[in-house]
Amino acid sequence: MQDNTIQMAEKGRTGPSALGPRLAFAASVLTSFAALAAPATVLPRDLALPLTATALFALAGLIAIVGWRGGHGGDHGPVTYRDVAGALTLIGTFAASLIDPDQMVRIVEGSYRPN
Repeated sequence: MQDNTIQMAEKGRTGPSALGPRLAFAASVLTSFAALAAPATVLPRDLALPLTATALFALAGLIAIVGWRGGHGGDHGPVTYRDVAGALTLIGTFAASLIDPDQMVRIVEGSYRPN
């Protein structure tokens, strides 16, 4: 019985719980790309990066809550929900740093550039 447990531990986790964080990251990245592409067709261009950064921070918060509620039991895999939340926060910070201050002034004033 003990040998079987050791073999399972050496192989690593498999199954739906091991794929959860990876799927969450893939879905979050696709959602943020959609938030980046939407202003090109529907909204003014000035909203592209602020909307993407906000979406990344919101998704990072949601995934962090999932990781927090899961406890430490799910931290055995190579990628955890907390890792995904940290990566999304880092990407969101980079996206927010690319926002031009003049762009934010135009958004707040309401004088958008035409597409």
